[in-house]
Order: sequence, then structure tokens, then C-alpha cells
Amino acid sequence: MRIKLSITIALTIIGMMSALKSGAIVDQPSGPLNPAGEGRRVFLKNNCYGCHGGRGGGGMGPNLRGGLDIEVEEAVHGLPGGMPRFRNLTDNDISNLEAYFRSLRTPAEPTFTHWWEPIPTQ
Repeated sequence: MRIKLSITIALTIIGMMSALKSGAIVDQPSGPLNPAGEGRRVFLKNNCYGCHGGRGGGGMGPNLRGGLDIEVEEAVHGLPGGMPRFRNLTDNDISNLEAYFRSLRTPAEPTFTHWWEPIPTQ
């Protein structure tokens, strides 16, 4: 039991250090959420989960949890094979989506579902 607990703690610390290094955990200059949280909000608000799954694990669209093969900015302009164009996204939205995707599979990954709440409760 002690060994399992130590391994779990070590993996959690490594994951947090990785999230810090990748920029997934950063202070938000304004607003209630950090960039990864705001990216999660954009992901949910634009129904990205309809194709990519609720936590980016894939479905009709590709799995986003293992990294991206293409730049987010390029993808949101539409891709052959089914990815629609999202004209409403700002440069800040795209940057926040990138932060959210970097946070996937780390302790910093936001998982709330109530994107419309200023500080999501769920």
C-alpha cells in the first residue's frame, strides 16, 4: 500500500511539473478561469465535444488527449473530411483552446460542464 501511494504521489508531482512547464497552469490576468479553463469553456460552448468527446477522447472526430497532429488555428478554419469552420473564434479563444489541449491528461485538466457559469460549479 505504501509503495502504491508513493508511486501515485510521485506521478502526480511529475504531472503537475509537466503542466507548469507546458504553460497549462498559469495565472489568469482577468476573469475567473486560467487559460486552460477558458479553453475548456470554448470547447464546450462551441460543441466540440459532439465530435471529439466530452473530455477530448475522440468519437466521430479524432482523440485530442494524445496531442495534436495539426495546429489549432489551422484546424478551426476547417479541414477536409469533416472538421467544420469556426468563424466566431477569436485569437484569444484559439490560444485558450491550445492551453486546454496542453492540459489534457495532466492534473491541471479542467473537467467542468457548466461553461455558462462565470465560475463553473460542475
